[in-house]
Amino acid sequence: MRGIESTRGRIARRGSVCLGCVLIVVLVFVGTCWSAERASERPVQPPLVPIPSPNIPPSKGAFLGYETAIRIGLDRHPLLRRSKETALAAEAVTDQVAARYYPELNAYAIQTGGTVRPLSAFNVAGAQNKPTSYVESAGFLADQLIYDFGQTAHKVLAERAGQEAAEKDIQTHKATVILKVQQAYIHCLRQKRFVEIAEETVRERGVLRDQIAILYKRELKSKLDFDFMSVELRNAEIQLLQAKNELRAAFAGLNNAMGVRGSEDYTLEDLPAASASSSTLETLITQALGERPELLGIADRITQADERLSSAQALNLPTIAAQGMSGVIHFSDAPLNQYAGSHPGQTNLWWGAGALVSVPIFTGFLIENRVGEARQQKYKAEQRKVDLSNRIALEVADAYLTLQTARQQIPVEEKEVESSRSALTLAKERYRLGLSSIVDVTTATTALLVSEVRLSDARYAVQVGIAAVAFATGTGYQQF
Repeated sequence: MRGIESTRGRIARRGSVCLGCVLIVVLVFVGTCWSAERASERPVQPPLVPIPSPNIPPSKGAFLGYETAIRIGLDRHPLLRRSKETALAAEAVTDQVAARYYPELNAYAIQTGGTVRPLSAFNVAGAQNKPTSYVESAGFLADQLIYDFGQTAHKVLAERAGQEAAEKDIQTHKATVILKVQQAYIHCLRQKRFVEIAEETVRERGVLRDQIAILYKRELKSKLDFDFMSVELRNAEIQLLQAKNELRAAFAGLNNAMGVRGSEDYTLEDLPAASASSSTLETLITQALGERPELLGIADRITQADERLSSAQALNLPTIAAQGMSGVIHFSDAPLNQYAGSHPGQTNLWWGAGALVSVPIFTGFLIENRVGEARQQKYKAEQRKVDLSNRIALEVADAYLTLQTARQQIPVEEKEVESSRSALTLAKERYRLGLSSIVDVTTATTALLVSEVRLSDARYAVQVGIAAVAFATGTGYQQF
C-alpha cells in the first residue's frame, strides 16, 4: 500500500510539474507573439552609416584640402561622437519601455518561520492560523501584460519619437561642426593672405630703405629719411611676426574645429570664387523652416510630448495581466495537525495561474497631475518650436544680408586697391624727384596695405557668408 501511495504521489507531482511548465511556456509564447506584433508596427530606421576615417595630415606643411578637413571634423569631433552616443542611449530607452510587451520570468527562493506561508509574499494564500512551522519554497514566477488600453503603446511611441529627435540632434551637431571647420579653414586662408601682404610690405619697404641708403651715401637724401624708413621697416617686420603668430593661432583653431591635435601649419587649397545666388530672402527662410534639423527635431519632441500625454490619460483605464507560478515547497517540521497527510521533511510540487484586472479608483490625484504635467510639457515644446522658428528666420536674414554686403564691398575695395597702388607709384616718383617727402611715400604704402587687407577681408567674408547661409538654411551638411 505504501508503495502504491508513493507511486501515486510521484505521478501527481510529475503531473503538476508538467502542467506548470506548460503554463510558463504558454505565457512566454503569448508574450513573444505580442511583442513581435508590436515590433512589426515599428517603422524601420535606416542604420547609421559610419563616416570613413580620413588620414590626418601627418607632418608640418602637409596638404589639407577643404573637404578633407570637414570630413576629419565629422569623424573626430567629440561633439558629434557624444550626440551619437546620446542617440544610442535614446534607442535603449525605447527598448526598455517596449520590454513591457514581453513576459517577465523570475526565479525565487523563500525561507519562512512562524505562522506565515512563503507564498504570501506573492499575495497567495496569505497567513495561516496554525502552529509555528518552518517552510522553504522555490520556483518560478511569470507575468505577462495582456492589455492596458494604450498605456504602454503610447509610451513606446513617445520614446521612439524621442529617439528620432536624438537622431536629428546628430544632424544638428553635424551641421555645426561643418560650419565651424569651414569658418576656421577660411580664417586660416585669410590669415595666410595677411602674412603674404605683410611679407610684401616688408620686402617693398626694405627695397625703398636700400635705395634711400644709397642716396644718403651720395648725399642726395638726408639721414632723417633713412632713419624714418628704417623705423617703418622695423614696424613692418613686427606686423609680419604678429601675422605669422595669428596664422599659427588660426591653425590651432582649425585643429580644434576638427576635434584633433594636429600640426601648426598646413598647406591649404584656395577656394574657388563663389557665384552669386539668385535666391531671395523669403525663399531662403522658407527653405530653412523646412530643412533645419533643429526644427525637425523639435517636431519629434512635440510628438513625444503628445504621446506621453496620451499615455498619462490611459492611466485612468484598466490593466489586464496574467500570472503563472510553479515550484516546490518543503516542510521542515510541519506538525501533524497542520496539513492533512503532511509530515516533517515532506516536499510537494505545486503550480498556479491567474488573471489580474486592475482598475484605478482613486490615486490621490496622481493621474490627474501626470496628465497636467504632460499637457504643459507639450505646450512648452510647441512654444520652443515657435521661438526656434523665429530665431532661424533671423539667422537666415542676418547671414543673407552679411553676404550681400560682402559681395557689394568687393568691387569697391578693388577700385580702392587700384587707386592706392597708383598713389604709391606717384608718391615714389615725386619723392625721387624731390617734390615730396618720405612721409608721403610711407603714407601711400600704409594706404595700399590697408586697402589690400580690406579687399582680402571682403573676399573671404563672401566665403564665410556662403557657409553661414548654407548652415542657416539647413543645406550645408546634406552633401557630407
